[in-house]
Amino acid sequence: MTVSRQHVPELDRNLSNDEFLDLIVDCFHSVIFGTVDQNGDPHTNIIDIDFNEDGRLIFATTNQKSFYRHIKGHNKVSITALRGRETLTSIGFTLEGYVDEVSPQYLERIYKIKPQMHHIYANKTKDMNTLRAFALTPIIGSVYDLRFDHVFQKQFDFVNVPSKMQVEILE
Repeated sequence: MTVSRQHVPELDRNLSNDEFLDLIVDCFHSVIFGTVDQNGDPHTNIIDIDFNEDGRLIFATTNQKSFYRHIKGHNKVSITALRGRETLTSIGFTLEGYVDEVSPQYLERIYKIKPQMHHIYANKTKDMNTLRAFALTPIIGSVYDLRFDHVFQKQFDFVNVPSKMQVEILE
């Protein structure tokens, strides 16, 4: 099963936090990660987000890149992506959060989603052992959509989310 990204549907105010995270996984091929090193110097890398599990975005990277050292040393990150041929007809998002290395068992799920990874690393078992799984826990994000006559923009707060009980009381 090869991953193909979906068309971005028309967005509306009812887009929930979890639907926003699913939108990132389902519709954007790659995202740009930004973090800083111990000196405060910025660093970026392009990563594919593989899936959303319980409000955390799961991805993999190799431990032999400087990106790995940067996120291990400073785990607060910002990710962004843009989709569209022209800025004035595009969809984009930003998301800030913290990344933490997670169990290598997540790699098996990533391999099922992306079987081509087995071909990339077919004769390089040493390289296969360098992959590490990470989870991004979001704090705050936003999405905008400029494809239609009106501009759609929405902010997402993952820290101050009302509990289900509070939502039921409000309803």
